[in-house]
Parts: sequence; C-alpha cells; structure tokens
Amino acid sequence: MGMQSKPLMSRRALLGGVMALASGVPAWAKKKKTALLSGHVARVISGQSFTLQDGRTVRLGGIDAPRMAYQDIHAEPLAKAARNTLTRLVQGRVLHFESAAPDRYGRLKAQVYAQADPGEDPVWVQGAMVQQGYARVHTWRDDKTHAAALLRLEQSARAARRGLWAEDYYAVRDPQTIAASVGSFQIVQGRIVDAAIVRKRVYLNFGSDWREDFTISIAPKDARRFERAGINLAGLSGVLVRARGLIRTLNGPVLYLDHPEALEILE
Repeated sequence: MGMQSKPLMSRRALLGGVMALASGVPAWAKKKKTALLSGHVARVISGQSFTLQDGRTVRLGGIDAPRMAYQDIHAEPLAKAARNTLTRLVQGRVLHFESAAPDRYGRLKAQVYAQADPGEDPVWVQGAMVQQGYARVHTWRDDKTHAAALLRLEQSARAARRGLWAEDYYAVRDPQTIAASVGSFQIVQGRIVDAAIVRKRVYLNFGSDWREDFTISIAPKDARRFERAGINLAGLSGVLVRARGLIRTLNGPVLYLDHPEALEILE
C-alpha cells in the first residue's frame, strides 16, 4: 500500500539529521578554488540526476532513486515524488560536488551539497534523499563515499516506513524468493547457511542446494578488500546479513559483491 509524499523537512531538521552524519567538512569546502566543483541546476531529470546550466549532467553517487519512465520502460513507484523531492533540494541553490568523477556515460557522479546562501551550512543532498525515503543506498567499488552514514539514514527511513519503504515494490527481499527479482537492484536479508571457499572464490550460500538457492559470490581479488575491512568471510556461516546489488543468475540467483560496503553484518 502506498504512502503520500511528506513535505520537505525544515532546513534545521535536515542540517541536524543529515549534516551531523556527514564525515567532517566536505572536500569542496576545503578548497580555495571551487569553480569547477560548483554549479546551478538547469533541469532535474529524475530522483538521482539533473543537468547544470553549463550543460553537465550530474548523477548522485552512492544512491539509487526510483526510475522514471523511458521509452518502453515503465516508471517505478514514487519516481515523480523522488524527482520532486530532489527538485526542492537543489533548485535555486549553489551546488557543490565532492568525490566528483565521470561515470561511463559521461555524467559527473558526485556527492552533492546544496547551499541556499553563502553564509549558510550546505544540505547534503544524498543524505536528505535517503533520510526522507526517496532513495536506497547503492554503493559501488569506486563510489562508496559516506556509505556508513547513508546506511544509517536508510535504516531510520525503513523503520519509519517513509517514502518508498511503504511500498512492497522496494521491500527488503528474502533469499528464498529472490529468484523472482533477477535482473534488478535489490536488498536481500537472510542468514548464511554455509560460507565456502572454492579455488579462492568465496561463496556465501543461503540454502543447502547451491544449484538453486541464492548465493553471494566474491572473487579472490575482491575478498581481500573484505579482509582489509576486518570481515572474516570464511567465518560467516550462520550469521544474519543484508546485502545489496544487481541480482543475476548462475545455478540459481547470485549476487556478485566486490566491496565490503555492500554487505551489512547484522549480528
């Protein structure tokens, strides 16, 4: 059952709830010359992208907002509400970009901070989108800035059933039913039945039949990133976890993880 969009939070609430979780002063604020790291929005495309007046397209890093309709692809639930929320956050404000880098489509992927007036503290746009329930956390190996803070904000929004978390479409999935979601970005939560290492590749199995049950697969080079993060993958048998990413299929549904921020250990 859907949920009506709530009005944008007050600036004070956003600054208290969002900026308090940001990891220190954003990088752009430490630079003397910010001309190349700033801009004004011309048009908001979706809940996670917009064009600037200078022609650049910006994609909000670290999050996934509901997809707008495109050609023969239908819009996802609350896509317009997410776009409207992003519009309220960025329209008419000076935008500053942190950890900015081009993605494979030529867009500028970055953490974005919106500043209404020069003397005011900026609002962290990704944090506000996640906090209000109009985006899920979606990190990548090269795009995981402030992942821990975003995950905390997402947990709060999910517990309060804000925005998209009131929609069954975005519910956290069960490993036993995830096969129906192959080909889409999903968040899966369940208990690992067995953690196995075969030819140095790690398999986190969520059922007794690896040919059919959901599995998380981690390549040897990527497993080292988990080790450096203090995660003992071989010791996760019986542990409750939450993982996110694109669901694929190979001997049943599989999720390939290449960075530890995409795996939450819940106990």
